[in-house]
Amino acid sequence: MENDGRTFWEGRWESEKFEAVFACLEKYYQWKDEVLDVFRRHGVKTVCDAACGYGAYSLAFASNGFQVSSFDISPSAVEITRRGLERYGMAPSVKTAGILSTGYEDGAFDGVIAGSVLDHMTVVDARKALSELYRITKSGGLLLVSFDTPEESDREMDHEVLADGSLRYADGTSRAGMVFHPYDPDEISLFLTEKQVIYEHTNQKGEQIRILKK
Repeated sequence: MENDGRTFWEGRWESEKFEAVFACLEKYYQWKDEVLDVFRRHGVKTVCDAACGYGAYSLAFASNGFQVSSFDISPSAVEITRRGLERYGMAPSVKTAGILSTGYEDGAFDGVIAGSVLDHMTVVDARKALSELYRITKSGGLLLVSFDTPEESDREMDHEVLADGSLRYADGTSRAGMVFHPYDPDEISLFLTEKQVIYEHTNQKGEQIRILKK
C-alpha cells in the first residue's frame, strides 16, 4: 500500500503551485492553538512532523519555538515544505521518507505529529505506521494524530470499498488511487485501544484530534 501512496501523493504535490500553497501557510506562522499548550506543558521541545504535506504543522510548531524535523513520502512535498519554512526565516530539517520506515532512531523526538495521515492508509498499514511513530517518540513523549471527519462527498465520489472498510478512489476521479478510511469517533477509540489519550478535540476543519502520551 505504501508504494501506491507514494504514487498518489507525489502526483498530488507535484501539481501544486508554490505561491498558492504558500498563501495557505500564512495562517500557521506563529499559530495559536491549544495543542501547542499541551505540548509545552509536557516539556516537548523536539518535534517530528510525519508525512508533513505542505508543512503547515511544521511551520506552526517551528514558529512557536519548537525544534522541528519533517518528512514526507513525496519529494515534491518535501521541497514545498523546505521552501515554505525558508520564506519565514526557518532552517528546515526535511527529508523524503515513508511513514512505515522513517529512518529515525528510537526515541528521537519529544513529540510527533501525524495530521490527517493514518486515515489515508488501510487499517493494517495505519497500525504499522502508529507503531513506527511510537518507536521514534521518547518515553513520556507525546504523539498527535488526527483524522478527517467523513463527509458525504467522500462517499459519493466513485470508489471501491476494501475489506477493512477503506475507500480507494477510482481512476478518472480527482482522487484516483487515494485511500481514505472514514473513521468515526467510536472507531478512533477502538483504533487507539490501550493508548493513553490525554487530549481530544474536533477543530474547525473537521480534524478529529487526539494527543497520546507514550
